[in-house]
Amino acid sequence: MRFSLPLVATLRAAVCTAMLFIPCGLLSAAESAPQQTRALAKGSLDPNLPLYHPVENLGGELLLGGSNTLSHVASVWIDGFKRFYPNIKISIEVNGSRQAVNDVSDSKTHIGLLSRTIYKTEVDTFRKNHGFNPTMLTPCLERTAIYVHKDNPITGLTVAQIDAIFSSECRRGGEKYCGTWKQFGIREDWAGQPIVVHGRTKDTGSQVFLRQAVLLGGPFRDDIKTHPSNIEMLQAIAKDRSSIGFSGLSYASPHLRAVPLAFVEGEEFVAVDSPQAARGRYPLVRQLQFVVKHNPKEKMPSIEQEFIKYVFSRLGQEDVVKAGFQAIPARPAHIALDAVGLGISR
Repeated sequence: MRFSLPLVATLRAAVCTAMLFIPCGLLSAAESAPQQTRALAKGSLDPNLPLYHPVENLGGELLLGGSNTLSHVASVWIDGFKRFYPNIKISIEVNGSRQAVNDVSDSKTHIGLLSRTIYKTEVDTFRKNHGFNPTMLTPCLERTAIYVHKDNPITGLTVAQIDAIFSSECRRGGEKYCGTWKQFGIREDWAGQPIVVHGRTKDTGSQVFLRQAVLLGGPFRDDIKTHPSNIEMLQAIAKDRSSIGFSGLSYASPHLRAVPLAFVEGEEFVAVDSPQAARGRYPLVRQLQFVVKHNPKEKMPSIEQEFIKYVFSRLGQEDVVKAGFQAIPARPAHIALDAVGLGISR
């Protein structure tokens, strides 16, 4: 379709600014919102984010491709960027994270959209083909919500309980099989309701993230109902009172309820859209990344340079918040720009 977290410490680290730019060599690693949303975005951003200064006579074509999730915020970036450059052509090929790295390597796209950790095999193949590693930049974060039917009264879940619901091995030491909602203290007519687990296909970014960050690499339960898209999965949950699944905050719906979460038992449950979550107290936060073919000995094409500068600017990060994602602070934004030769020292 084309259109113009293992241990608690590791989970906490997902929101640390030091991790927002990952050089691959270290691996072993919508429509515009209303005016009040832009005001909210401005109030929640790091004031030291770079300013964007448009250039004259920018032309060309830019192709983005990959993650379904990241394509949502990318479409908002494109709208904002084209306000400065209405004559340029930008398109997104939404074909999943599985294609993001290879398509950049093969020059099918200029910027890959990746919503999971890049695989070592992808890095090795890229380096073999080009003589240098792909550059990974993190332009935003996404809080992953655990969604249930809107009538489900559950008050909260810990990371270990999420593992016990979704996994067949329960590597976090939780109850081995969570078959009914009664096991979480829900009574009345919910007591005997079976837990119906929904997810995505195995190679999608969100499925990989939950498996790594919550299941500690363990397998999903055999009876999980998989879906080709987030929208189809969440529609299924909205139709079944017993269902549970996961997706980004940007998919929130009045037909669903996002369950407040805690890292461990005894901690306060934090809602995915709360101020505490914005301050890093929410357990499930993942990095959404750009894949860039940046030869350190050569200059990037001008249209790629300007788009990346826009994304990591204050305007670009306002777009992140408008799209329902979490913006990054100024320091990692500057580090990312410097990684592709666009820092203030250049």
